[in-house]
Amino acid sequence: MIVLCVTNCPPRLRGDLSKWLSEINTGVYVGKLSAKVRGELWDRVCENIKSGQATMVYSTNNEQGYTFLTHNTTWTPVDYEGLILMQKPLGQNDGDEQNLFLRPGFSKASRYEKAGYCRRQSKSSSYVVVDVETTGLNYVEDRIVEIGLLKVFENTIKDEFRCFIQSDKCISAEFTELTGITEKMIEEQGIGEKDAFAKIQKFIGDEIIVGYNVQFDVNFIQKLAERVGERIIVKRTKDILSIARRKLDDLENYRLETVASYFSLEISNLHRALSDCILTYGIYVKLNDL
Repeated sequence: MIVLCVTNCPPRLRGDLSKWLSEINTGVYVGKLSAKVRGELWDRVCENIKSGQATMVYSTNNEQGYTFLTHNTTWTPVDYEGLILMQKPLGQNDGDEQNLFLRPGFSKASRYEKAGYCRRQSKSSSYVVVDVETTGLNYVEDRIVEIGLLKVFENTIKDEFRCFIQSDKCISAEFTELTGITEKMIEEQGIGEKDAFAKIQKFIGDEIIVGYNVQFDVNFIQKLAERVGERIIVKRTKDILSIARRKLDDLENYRLETVASYFSLEISNLHRALSDCILTYGIYVKLNDL
């Protein structure tokens, strides 16, 4: 069973959704789909909703019996001691990328940034770009297969990290076709989740985390920490997808490769974690120049 809520949804997408789900109120769809169809439908929504928002609730095998997916919203799912809850944004300005995913304890800094006092400095501050390749879209059930990290200081890449992560989840043929990553590569080159998390935590430290649809990556990393009995504190995130949607209004879609092509960035080895990090970094630099 799934419930899908969309706002500012293009008419064409609404018509497409009605082929698979029943619309019970404006922008509210319900139905029962297989996990594969549900995932493909969610991908379609994210690719075609443009500046609209989407939230999906669907049944799953956890303590609550359900979980959430969100796209382009300021309310985000978070894991709180095994319960998946929706986190309401602390700020009121939905367009401010600094304020989308604040963690408790940073409201003063948020107010300063919102007022614009730190805008010039933030472009040259240090941060870590992250990208994960995963077995699926559900951070509770699925696993990270590959993670890439870039450490940036004064607009220059200073360090990088990439690894395969072994887990109890097998990868699909579709995943291998998309990424080129095989089970053999993970078996021979991968490291365990506990070792991987220790390396990730050391690399990130207390830096700002930057990513393309960054909450997706953060959710998977936080769930990885939980599985190995650790905890990672994310001070601040910056979502490059949200910035691109706000600053670029003449694109067919906002996929990573589409935005990279808009800026004439070289695209190679797409859907590999470190390569996608480099593209995200390049897009962020270009967006800062606008």
